[in-house]
Amino acid sequence: MKSEVKVGLLFFASILAVITFVYYLGLINPFASEKRLTVVYSFAGGIEVGSPVRVMGIKVGKVKEITFDPLTRVAEGEDPENKLRVVITVSDDAWNSIREDSKFYINLAGVIGEKFLEVSPGSAEAPALKNGQIVRGEDPPRIDQLISQSYGLAGKILEIVENNKGDVIDTIKLLNKLVRDFDKALTQLDRISKRDDLAQLVDNAVGLTGDLRHFTGKLRTPEGEKTIKLLHELLWRLKELDKAAIKEFLQKEGIKAKLF
Repeated sequence: MKSEVKVGLLFFASILAVITFVYYLGLINPFASEKRLTVVYSFAGGIEVGSPVRVMGIKVGKVKEITFDPLTRVAEGEDPENKLRVVITVSDDAWNSIREDSKFYINLAGVIGEKFLEVSPGSAEAPALKNGQIVRGEDPPRIDQLISQSYGLAGKILEIVENNKGDVIDTIKLLNKLVRDFDKALTQLDRISKRDDLAQLVDNAVGLTGDLRHFTGKLRTPEGEKTIKLLHELLWRLKELDKAAIKEFLQKEGIKAKLF
């Protein structure tokens, strides 16, 4: 076999091996059927071309293109602003899971892992997206802004403390005094609870409540209700009597009393 043929076969085998390796890595797949979406962000958080796209944690595509668009409007009436247009691909298997109410997040795989675009599946009642449709993504939090705001907040707190140093000290002293007084009150209550007369008072109160419970229980019986009714009628009859009538009654009975 000629050397030229050997070189050609070796070159062809190398190209085939590279294509196979790239195919298994998922960088290219000429047989895959997929659709595209354009996700608009104001801040992409480090996402790059080639970053994976995941639905429910499963890789279903990747970021194909990132472009700057200064006059992007996602919805009607929205003010134009500088935005990033991130073009992603989604396989046909996962396409039906993505709806108009789906959310598009930029997440981080682990602490120092790669960035990826996570798509939350929408509800079954929401309309399906169209191939090539433009949707709005959820901007990731900016760590630099959070750190800057935390520094500003800490500075304001220190300024308030410095300007009201006397009030802060007085408040701390007042809280300390309240704690001491509360501790004294608890100690006093503990001492009182150990006294015999207090224990006797508690026992008497328990007995009294038991007697009241027994008495009220008797009043709820039919005999108790009859007694209450009779007392009520007697009181209404006595109300109609006056002093003269009572005196006349006593004189008729031969009783001379100097009650009136």
